[in-house]
Amino acid sequence: MSRRNLNDADFGLISKVAVLSAFSRDEIVSMTNGAAVVIYNGRELLFSEGELAEQFFIVIKGQVRLFRILGDGRVTLFHLVSAGESFAEAVVLSGQRYPVSAECDPGSEIIAISRMQLVNRLRNDKAMIGRMMQSLIERERFFYRELNDLRQRSPSQRLAGFLLSQTDDAEIVPKHVIANRIGVTPETFSRALRKLEDNGFIARDTRMSILDMDGLRQFARR
Repeated sequence: MSRRNLNDADFGLISKVAVLSAFSRDEIVSMTNGAAVVIYNGRELLFSEGELAEQFFIVIKGQVRLFRILGDGRVTLFHLVSAGESFAEAVVLSGQRYPVSAECDPGSEIIAISRMQLVNRLRNDKAMIGRMMQSLIERERFFYRELNDLRQRSPSQRLAGFLLSQTDDAEIVPKHVIANRIGVTPETFSRALRKLEDNGFIARDTRMSILDMDGLRQFARR
């Protein structure tokens, strides 16, 4: 693990992060005063589920996995955070505990901003609170839908929902990543995939191409 100072490119990327887009360049510089870009040489755990949320994070380079260990021991992947995205803002502002764990890929470059830095900035300019909160509300709604899907939908329905969320030009996602993403074991994923194929919803190819869009949508909503 090593550190470096923030540069102009970093500030340019930070200014485009949704939760900080309401801030000027000078305000972002002030908020990140004392922060550094941490370069992780290996796979590192940034925080664990249940820890007090004292920092939120911005990914400059690489990728971070947000995951949770379910009651039956399964590890489910909630979200992949890519460069130019932030995470854990809502729980930091609310003073709660991290609801998931976060692990970065080797070579990732990440900035951590403390709760106190963010709160102090908002205290100095209350007009920004509303704009920031709207962004956080949208993020929270996304994760609520993710949790609800895991509780209410079958593995085949979760897989159908995942496939429907992908664009035609999206990169092929490895099957083990999808299995983690929808919270199932590889064996359960294979059965869910076979069910969608047998029903004629998707093709038997590496991309899992959708053959019956309407049918797949109806199946996912059952």
